[in-house]
Formats: sequence, structure tokens, C-alpha cells
Amino acid sequence: MIEKVIRPGMRPAARIQMRKGGNMFGKKEKAENRKREHYSDKIVKYRLRRLYQGSLIVAAIAAAVAIFWISQRNRVYTEFTVVESSGRNVSANAKTISLGDHILTYSNDGAGCFDKKGKAIWNETFEMQDPIVATCNTAIAFGDYNGRKIYVMNTQNILGEISTNMPIRDLAVAENGVVAAVLDDSDITWIYLYNSKGEAAVRFKTTMSQFGYPIDVSLSPDSNLAMVSFVAAEEGGVKSSVAFYNFGEVGQNEVDNYMSGYDYQAVVPYVRFMTPELAFAVADDRLMFYEGAQKPVSKTEVLLESEVRSVHHSETYVALVSYDTTGKNKYVINLYDSMGKVCLSQGFDLEYRNVVLKDERVYIYGETGCSIYNLSGVEKFNGVMDESISLLIPGDSIGKFTLVGRDSIREIELK
Repeated sequence: MIEKVIRPGMRPAARIQMRKGGNMFGKKEKAENRKREHYSDKIVKYRLRRLYQGSLIVAAIAAAVAIFWISQRNRVYTEFTVVESSGRNVSANAKTISLGDHILTYSNDGAGCFDKKGKAIWNETFEMQDPIVATCNTAIAFGDYNGRKIYVMNTQNILGEISTNMPIRDLAVAENGVVAAVLDDSDITWIYLYNSKGEAAVRFKTTMSQFGYPIDVSLSPDSNLAMVSFVAAEEGGVKSSVAFYNFGEVGQNEVDNYMSGYDYQAVVPYVRFMTPELAFAVADDRLMFYEGAQKPVSKTEVLLESEVRSVHHSETYVALVSYDTTGKNKYVINLYDSMGKVCLSQGFDLEYRNVVLKDERVYIYGETGCSIYNLSGVEKFNGVMDESISLLIPGDSIGKFTLVGRDSIREIELK
């Protein structure tokens, strides 16, 4: 029913027509709004559908990666093939060690560096009665115990020679070729820092009455810090001190560059830097970690239950091999992180020559046998090679590594 309201001067038909026209425009606007809402709903539904599809794809990829990772972690290799082999010829009294991913052979008469194909990088001749060898990643230094000459090299070049004016007792090298030499001067023991060209940059002296006798020394990879273990006799036993010296700007204002030190009622025969900021020491009853790029502080200590037979380390882990006191195996290897946490405790019977740590893998090898473990304790490979093993160099993956023997260099791929 249309209400009739008549305004002055307006005819009734015109008023009715205006009211009808107003209703017509309102219906069109509502229809357009419904179209827009319907279109927006389609966009939202489309986007939700695409998001759902994308989530399913991501979840499927993640599941596939997880399954692959788990299968690879638990995969055990039972066979191997020799991908490539090359011959080598070394003297019977030569020793072979790794220098980065290169092969270093040395004897009393000299040293040579080779790549993994057996190609010679450099050779150096010298005469030594009792060589002292120090390495740090890709750098190496040779010195003759009680001699006065030090040779410094890396995987690319012969860097230089160092002549000392006192007998050499011990030495350490940094990755940049800087050498710390422990020199004997009767009642005084000097520690000199040389660059690879033989120039003495820093020196400081120690005495038996002050610290004791230095039995091990290590340089940080950047040569900013030195770590020295001293031993001294005291009533009823021995005392060891682990001291840190800073050769950068921070240590210039300290007496003899001394920054910090810690005393132990035990012998500490082994000290090493893992990184420029992380170091460790092994005593006959404990494992100690230290942290700090300028003034290292004691981070954690782990008491040891059995005598340590050998020490091995990477930038991340420290591995200690001991005799297995449980009787289940002949040896047991315990792998520690820098917090002192045991990441792997594994017994084994292989008469081993060396242990190599690479990423999350542990390689144990002997005369011809080789075992590989991951940090979950899975023995990835256990086999006997058909030639003797002087050196094992891990590859980028667990299934590939290089074996260096007396007469050959072989690239191995596990299956």
C-alpha cells in the first residue's frame, strides 16, 4: 500500500513515479553488493585452497626429508669400491700425517706435502735427530729437539725458516704461520713468538721457582693466545698450572702478557686450542674446557674414571680413548662437547692407529681395519681393507674418504 502524501505544487503521479524510481536504484545497488561479496568469497576460498595445497606439499617434502635423514642415519654400509687409485713411494722410516685435507710425509731427512691425488705441492730437506712436529689446520712446523732450527710450511708453500739462539724444547704453530718456541736457558725457560720469516715478535721467561717446567704449549689458530702447561714438584706430589698469554692489544699492558691461570693437583700433559675462543686440557684425572678470546676462563671440568690412552679433537668435540674397564671391549671412546657432555660412548676392539673426527662422524682405523660411527652410536661401517692404512682423510659425506697406504692413495666409496 502506497502512502499518499501530497506536497503543495506536486502532482500525485510524479510523486509515485519518484518513489518507484528510488526503489529501482536500491535494488541495483544491493545486487552489485551481492556480486562483490560473492567475488570476495571466491578469492578467499581460492587463497585458502592454495594455502592448504601448499601446506600439504611442504608437509610431504618435510616427511620425505625426515624419512631420508632417518634412513641415512641408520644406514649401514657393508661393501666398498675403489673409485680412484694412484701410486706413491715413501721411505720405510717416513711417517704420514694429514695437513688439512692434504697428505704430509716426513722423516729425519725432510718433508713433503701432497694433494689427495698424490701430486707433490712442495718438498723440503733438512737433517734432524729427533723431530718435533706441530700442526694447526693447514699449517705445520718442524723443529729438532735440542736443535736451533724451525721450518714453517702450510698446504700451499714453504713459509720460512726460524733460527733460535737457544736449544728447542717444544713448539706450537698457528694457522697463520706464527710459531711459539719453548727454549732452554739453564735455569730459565724462554717462550718466544716468531713469525714465519724468523722475526721474534714477543718473548717472556719462566722459572722453575715461579711456575715450574713447561711440558706442553699450544697457540690459538689466530696466534692471539698461547696456552702453556707447567709442572712443578711439591711436597707429597706434583702440581700443574695451565696459563694463558695474550699477544694482542689486550695483553700488551700485562706483565709477560699473562692473562689467567689455573692450578691442579695433577699432571696436565696435553693442552690444545679448538678455536680462537675455545681450548681444552687433559690431566690424568680430568678434562677441562676454557673459553674466551682475550682472557680465557675455566668453563667446565669432567672427572675421568679411567686412564686416557690417546686424545683427539675437532673444532667441536674432544675424544678420549681409554681401556674398557667393563671388560665388554678392549677400548672405549668417549666424545665430549665443550660443555663436558658425553655425546658418544662407544666400545671397540680394533687395534687402532688413529681416530679422526669429522662433523658428526667418528673414524677409527688401524693397520687394515676401519670402523665409522655416528653420534647415535650406529656403526656405519666396519671392514678390513686389502692394503695397509697409514692415513685416513674423511670426505664431505660419510660414504667417501681417502685411504693413504705405503704404496698407494685410494679414494673409497662405501656401498
